[in-house]
Amino acid sequence: MTPLDPMTSQRPAAEAASGYDAGAFSHHMTGEQGRLRALEKLWDPFTEHSLRRAGVPAAARCLEVGAGAGSVARMLARICPGGHVTATDIDTRFFAELAAEERVTVLSHDVTQDGFPAGSFEVVHARMVLCHLSCPEQVLAAMSQWLVPGGLLLVEDLDLAPADASPHPVMRRGLHVAEQTLEASQGSDLRLGRRLQALVTDAGFDLGGMAVQPVLIGDGGPADEFWRLSFAQLHEFQARNSSPLAGELDAAMSLIDRPDFTDIGMHAVSVWGRKPGGPLSDPSA
Repeated sequence: MTPLDPMTSQRPAAEAASGYDAGAFSHHMTGEQGRLRALEKLWDPFTEHSLRRAGVPAAARCLEVGAGAGSVARMLARICPGGHVTATDIDTRFFAELAAEERVTVLSHDVTQDGFPAGSFEVVHARMVLCHLSCPEQVLAAMSQWLVPGGLLLVEDLDLAPADASPHPVMRRGLHVAEQTLEASQGSDLRLGRRLQALVTDAGFDLGGMAVQPVLIGDGGPADEFWRLSFAQLHEFQARNSSPLAGELDAAMSLIDRPDFTDIGMHAVSVWGRKPGGPLSDPSA
């Protein structure tokens, strides 16, 4: 693969972002902002717990990659009262208002193609980003260059493997259709969470920790709304292409509110590590 140049905005041949921008979870899709807000309600407590366990310095320069609807950028600004947060995405429409806040910069940036100067940040965080990229290894290598020696990387992704063992055939098929739709429309790998630890260590980071949380469907929690909106958006995408798979998504969505239904939809995975060298590599620092 052609390595990213962290010093420039040199764009290699890869077009992963354009694939995402045209996919089922594109910012152009109806309801995407609501789906991202539901993801925040579901995942933010897990993210904040992982960030605090990892040890984010109070005065860190932080990079939030794929900021989505902006909640983690706000979280980092709160955790780092003496620092600064750069919040990026290929489309910043859902968190553009953060540009008016102190210590936050909003930047339109494609992590597969655009760079930063070496050593620009003490902390880099990305949630549900690597799974949508064709070149996660390449992007992690670039993130390492953007960090100072001893800097902290924390990445989070999902693992859809629990779907394979679902005791509910309708939900099992619905989750598999969701997986297939996202793989076909934007190249997503919804099982990347299982490989996340290996990806981080293979990129040269010293492993700091890992957390895994099962995410239930049908228990009345925040995951229910996330899956309702996700299935609805995937249905819309399939229906546009006159696909018979849209019916599988509808059937799965209809299960969520049934009182006799509960299932494990996925695992949320968080992995953090340090770039070798520098005082921040010392856990006592």
